[in-house]
Amino acid sequence: MNRSTGVTVSAVLVFIGSGLTVVFGGLFGFVTLLVPKGPAQSPFVRYVLAFSIVMYAAFGIWGIASGIGLLRLRQWARISVLVFSGILLFFTVPVLIMLPFLPMPRLEGSGNIVLAIKLGMSFFYGTIAAIGGGWLYFFNRRSVKEQFRRQPEAVLLTSAEAIIPASSPSRRPLSIGIIGWILVVGSCFALPMVLFRLPMFILGFPLTGWRASLTMLIWCVVQGAAGVGLLKLQSWGRTLAICLFLFGLLNCTVLVLVPSVAARVAQANTEMQSRMGLPTTGQGTFAPEMTHFFLWFGAIFGAAFTVLQLWFVVTRKQAFTATNEVPAISP
Repeated sequence: MNRSTGVTVSAVLVFIGSGLTVVFGGLFGFVTLLVPKGPAQSPFVRYVLAFSIVMYAAFGIWGIASGIGLLRLRQWARISVLVFSGILLFFTVPVLIMLPFLPMPRLEGSGNIVLAIKLGMSFFYGTIAAIGGGWLYFFNRRSVKEQFRRQPEAVLLTSAEAIIPASSPSRRPLSIGIIGWILVVGSCFALPMVLFRLPMFILGFPLTGWRASLTMLIWCVVQGAAGVGLLKLQSWGRTLAICLFLFGLLNCTVLVLVPSVAARVAQANTEMQSRMGLPTTGQGTFAPEMTHFFLWFGAIFGAAFTVLQLWFVVTRKQAFTATNEVPAISP
């Protein structure tokens, strides 16, 4: 079957976005080299800059490989774009919801500059969200699926095909695939946070130092294992994911219901800024209303997103039962 215009246009958009990501990462690294290093510069800032460069490079390479796969009508490339679309929506939709309510300082003599900034950010994130939602719809259409399904299998397996066997795409629901990859990718990106010893709040109680790092490490390992289990349609992966989501809901609920949690978060934020060599007072710090806003918004959105994932994992039990009872048949 010939490649449709929509697939070709999508591949071009993937190439453009990936190229811009690589260029932006390169510029980011170039600026980092130009910044003079001194005793006043926080080591944490250097770590964040290095991690950001690696992240940009990883997403850029992933996108370029997916664009080539789309042009060759590879099934793994279609799944990769669907996963990437879910990640785009995960990072853009919350920002779009948050922007109208985000408290921002009013600048004297600036006119409607705050409104212009919000409108510009809304347009930017709205465009990305529209692309992600459009790809989720387009690449899940039956006619588009047929273009990829009828192509011969690639000789060399990619990393995506190594985790997603050739027999799985016809049986694994799209929602389970997206959730599984979100768990895997999320755990990989959260893993470097272990080195920074950032404070964590578990059921309303703060963890700092090595306890926070150990907790983050355990969480990343368990979350990554649950994601792989979902991608392979293993019953233990489904059970582990359900336990993770239930604990996440409990943690979000406790954070907003336990008295003085906002004060604890503000105190932890001040201590973290002090340890990183960042200013703890004056310009560049979070005001109390900002701390409350991000706490409540993060808890509400986190709970809503967790409930959505939990609903999909619970209601798609049949896919996991079929994997354990019926032999895999290649499409």
